[in-house]
Order: sequence, then C-alpha cells, then structure tokens
Amino acid sequence: MNMRLVRICVGISIGLIATIPAGAAEVHFGTLGITAIETARLSAFCSDESPSPCEVTFIFHDLAGRIFKQATMTLLPGRGDSLDLRLAETGLPARRGEIVPCVKVASGAAFGNVQMFDNFIQRTRVVTNYADRLQARTGELHVGSVGITPFDTARLNAFCPADATRTDGGSAEPCEVTFIFHDNAGRIFKQATMTLPPGKAGFLDLRLSETGLTARRVEIEPCFRVGRGGAITNFEMIDSLTGLTLLLANPAAPITP
Repeated sequence: MNMRLVRICVGISIGLIATIPAGAAEVHFGTLGITAIETARLSAFCSDESPSPCEVTFIFHDLAGRIFKQATMTLLPGRGDSLDLRLAETGLPARRGEIVPCVKVASGAAFGNVQMFDNFIQRTRVVTNYADRLQARTGELHVGSVGITPFDTARLNAFCPADATRTDGGSAEPCEVTFIFHDNAGRIFKQATMTLPPGKAGFLDLRLSETGLTARRVEIEPCFRVGRGGAITNFEMIDSLTGLTLLLANPAAPITP
C-alpha cells in the first residue's frame, strides 16, 4: 500500500513518527499538560460545505508516541463530535501528565480543536484550533467546539476592514455577516445577520440560559457565514460577572486530506 506522512505540528517537543494512508491529513495541537482536576477534549466539526462525510480519528498520545486513547468517527456534513481524556485514563502516576492531542482526517473537510476544562465548574480554560493566519475572509468560518457554563458569555466578533474587497466604484464593500451558535447536531441556539459598513464591527452574545438546556456545561459550535465583503472574525469567552475575557480564538482552517 502506498503510504506517506502528512504532519502539521505546533510546538511539539518530541514528534510522533507514524505512517498514515495516502491522502489523509494529520494535525497536532502541541504538547499540553493535564492534571487530575481537568478534562482534555478533542473535537471536530464536518463543514457544511464538505464534499463528503468526514472520517475523523481523534488521538491522545504521549511525547514518545504511546497512545492513551483514540476513536474513529464518521461525521456527516454539518455535524460534529468529540473525544475526552482524563488523567486517570493515561495510567500516569504523576500529578500532571504531558499529552499530545492529534486529529487525523481521512475524508471530507473538518474543523478541529482541543479544549481543557475544569472538572468541577466545567469552565473551559484553554482552547486552540488548527488555524490559518488571521485575515479578512468570506464563506463559512468555524472556531471549533467550546463548552459554556452558567458563569460565561460566549461572544462572536466581526470587523469589516476599510481596505476590504472593493467594488467597481472604488469604495470599500460592506460585510454581510451571519453570527451563529449551534450544537454538534446542527441545532441553532441563536443567530443574527448584520451588514457592517467598512471600518465598523459587530458582535453576538450567547448565555447558557438561551440554549434551553439545564446541564452545567453545554458544548456549542460558534461560527460565521460571511456572504459578501471580507470580515475579520474571532470568538471570546467572557466571565459574565467581571467582564474579563477568559479565552480568545480565531477561526479554524478546515483540515482536508
């Protein structure tokens, strides 16, 4: 069988050496520490624009390549799923273990990310995704799966730069942006469409109570659809009591074979 290695790594101390089927893409999110009071979650969302279902393999391994946990899932376009890891599942006796989260995509176009969240209050502390450089974009833009608790406010931001794509008249084009919060099954919690003039910004907030769910933590998929113009977008998680920004994430780039 023809095999080749496709690797995209971010800040890995010791790389995983493996062969994967030709045409598959392997994305690492770097080395992370996990303790007994938190959960690591790998997530993937199959783009609505994916030409086929997404075959995704979630893998947690150590610095030497030893696999702690893995699972392969087939996600339909517009659907997502995840795999969790606790420190107890690694078999490591230390108070803190080093893990390397990894996603392999064998077909389709998926957005992938990793979260670290507190086991007690369920609040997401770290989120990072496979992302391209920050730039003005059109089309469907995803951040990846993020957990929200009763203490949080999720915010989608968009800015329409004054030097965006210009019309024949020479003036900057307004940006038409739809802000969407949905779950992994595609059910929409909240959305709004705004036309942003060049040089102006807009945002949409979501609180847990607006999802209609009573769980202590709910997974949401924040995303944008930019119909015209080129918008610069990002996602914030805000402490609802203090107003402090807890995390900031840029749109993910789709992972394709």
